[in-house]
Amino acid sequence: MPVISSNIAANMAVRYLNKNSDRLSDSISKLSSGSRISKASDDPAGLAIASGMSSDLASLEQASTNASNSLALLQTADGGAEAISEILERMKSLASQAASGTVTDDERANIETEFSALLEEIDSIASATRYNGVSLLDGSSDYSDDTVETAACYNSAAAAGYSGATSADDAVASFAINGVTVTVTSISDGSATAAMSAQDLADAINASLQEQGEYTVSASLDESGSLIFEGVETGAQAKLEISDISGDAGLLSAMGLTAGETITERGSSIEALTTGANIVVGAQGSDTINLSIQSLTAEALGLSGLDLSSQEGAAKALSLLDVAVGSVADMRADLGATMSRFEFRSKQIDTSIESLEAAASAIMDVDIAKEMARMSSEQVRVKAAAAAVAQANRVPQYLLKLLE
Repeated sequence: MPVISSNIAANMAVRYLNKNSDRLSDSISKLSSGSRISKASDDPAGLAIASGMSSDLASLEQASTNASNSLALLQTADGGAEAISEILERMKSLASQAASGTVTDDERANIETEFSALLEEIDSIASATRYNGVSLLDGSSDYSDDTVETAACYNSAAAAGYSGATSADDAVASFAINGVTVTVTSISDGSATAAMSAQDLADAINASLQEQGEYTVSASLDESGSLIFEGVETGAQAKLEISDISGDAGLLSAMGLTAGETITERGSSIEALTTGANIVVGAQGSDTINLSIQSLTAEALGLSGLDLSSQEGAAKALSLLDVAVGSVADMRADLGATMSRFEFRSKQIDTSIESLEAAASAIMDVDIAKEMARMSSEQVRVKAAAAAVAQANRVPQYLLKLLE
């Protein structure tokens, strides 16, 4: 029934106009933002998932940067290690020259001048190899390898020495240490074989080793006076093997050895809690790769105090330089292995970023074609509702004409 006190048709038309306007505004918002979820009520679950993905993406992008920076740091360290390796090759050449019997002491003095300069240069390179102002090879950085390494050592538990014997014959014992044959002899004066203290035995062992140019293994006494055999090389790869044991039983017993047995000892490598720095290479704080760099100073390489001014000193240097060259090679191999890890992790991070972006896009991105069609439909509805409102507002005016 038409009345003039209320305009129900106009109210209904306005209500639909408001609803259509809201839907049109929502469609325009999605198209302008490019996102299917312009407010939380559009898809609460989807918004929560997409927010988590966005957080992971930000972390992964930084992790990718971390991996790239770490690769650059390791390449810098390897460059310094390569230079030190080349210096060691030259030093070994000089030691070989000085150890030759054809070289005079005056010539050895000249060789020693260059050798000493190269020793100083090793420390200079270790300090000057820097990344972001931090020295990488002198053991002072946060990336330094603080692993506690010990040498391979055999404690004979023999401290009394050789007491001698009533014999017209020399007491002779022989054994091989890491393949180098050692011979120890207690001389007889024709009726009695001389006694040898534990220190005498150690000196005799070292003399036999050094006569063969072997300085990487030595004998000494520990705090209790027991005879010990110890290598220069440290770490889990260090090995000390005493084999081919034979000779006078009393002399062997004084050195803690038994004929026919083989003794094998190894060094140890215990990683400290402070070793290196953990680089975050993932979305979680636990996704890390440890970056540690060994010190390559002359002291760390066991080269401090070497002197080529004598033939004996040159022979010692030649033996220890072999160990140093191997240490640098092992260190560079470790650097290469860590670089390989960062390279593969960097590729994996890039793949993860691509996958997460695609997944987030599937959840968040608006379908442009579908939303354009929806917006066009809403525009028609808004126009129709506006026209209906206009028509409904004219109805009371038509009714008032009846009173004229």
